[in-house]
Amino acid sequence: MTAPTRRPNPARPYPIAEPEDEHDPNGWVPVIIAGVVAAFVIAIAGVIAGLIVVNIRENDAPARKPAPAAAPQVPAVAPIGVLPSTPVAAAEPEVPDNLDPNAVQRGIAQVLSESYGLVEVKDVVCPTDLPVVVGGSYECSVRVDGTKKTVAVTVTDHDGTYEVSRPH
Repeated sequence: MTAPTRRPNPARPYPIAEPEDEHDPNGWVPVIIAGVVAAFVIAIAGVIAGLIVVNIRENDAPARKPAPAAAPQVPAVAPIGVLPSTPVAAAEPEVPDNLDPNAVQRGIAQVLSESYGLVEVKDVVCPTDLPVVVGGSYECSVRVDGTKKTVAVTVTDHDGTYEVSRPH
């Protein structure tokens, strides 16, 4: 038995597959769906990573100082059978008469370095008598970057809160 033969075509020496006339219109749909799903998964992973970073930063924050405990309430005592005629007020917290010069000096160094961004703050010296007078201002000397300067400390309330000026 012999196989039928045809004459070779010099323009097409090897057999070539004929192009299919059928075109699948949904050929790109699976690729697009896979891309959308991948983008969604990446977005969710980014949100989760962001939440983890925020949680780590919140846990690394320095612990806040506990609020001072309120002064214990002392009950009013009246003689037996006698009612007090006026209500007894609770004791108010003690207001300082003078600022602590050592605490003020440490506070000045902290404010100058943290709030004003000065790097080399040394030799802070304040007067030893700093009465708590609202609006009262006191001059303190300080050495900033090797240069002697002064700052004004101004008392802002009766509790002894103060502001520190920029060195001049």
